[in-house]
Amino acid sequence: MEQAITGYHKDFEDHWVAELECGHAQHVRHDPPWMERPWVLTEEGRQQHLGVKLNCVRCDEAGMKVVQALMSEIKKTLNENYESAGISGLCDEGRWEQAVGSLQTLDLKAIINKALKI
Repeated sequence: MEQAITGYHKDFEDHWVAELECGHAQHVRHDPPWMERPWVLTEEGRQQHLGVKLNCVRCDEAGMKVVQALMSEIKKTLNENYESAGISGLCDEGRWEQAVGSLQTLDLKAIINKALKI
């Protein structure tokens, strides 16, 4: 997930770390030939890159956890309610209407918080 650089600090090994708008941090090393970031070596270069967006792997991982948790709960809710509607004697169309309608009862905030362990 793309996040803007809001500041910088140095780590314990004296490497520059970008502080991202999401609250996470990411190293921004100049380590040729593997990584070319000469701008990180000067105050002016770092200031010019404030606001530049970097991909935050931690945000990507958190987003994937949320997607997986939501998909799991949606499948479970649909299956349970479709089967329950069938036991009640509803036709296929009625079973699907009840199953899809049951999605409105999902507590999305609770699912997300659980996925992120908040």
